[in-house]
Amino acid sequence: MSDVGQGKIILPTKITRDSVINIRALLSHPMLTGMSRDQAGIPIPAYFVNDVVITYGGEQVAHFEWSSGISRDPFVGFSLRADKEAPVTITWKDNKGGVYTQSADIKFGVA
Repeated sequence: MSDVGQGKIILPTKITRDSVINIRALLSHPMLTGMSRDQAGIPIPAYFVNDVVITYGGEQVAHFEWSSGISRDPFVGFSLRADKEAPVTITWKDNKGGVYTQSADIKFGVA
């Protein structure tokens, strides 16, 4: 699980001021429900992303609270009005204290 926390934000290739853009982000994470067992029959503890916060230019624009029912390597997509050149930052937190952050700059004319 060395790639846990690796992720990326995907922006449109061209962004214009005040356009509504679709942003997609994904994170490498096992998202274990706590309901499975290993080969010896021992329960595998739950390990999942339970909190996702999205900021744009330092202001929170979305917040998601997830359960263990989200699939492996979670993905989130959302729309945003690009009214300023500023970073979009996504912070993912898991139930074991892991915090993973990705950021991408919104710039007009190019991604």
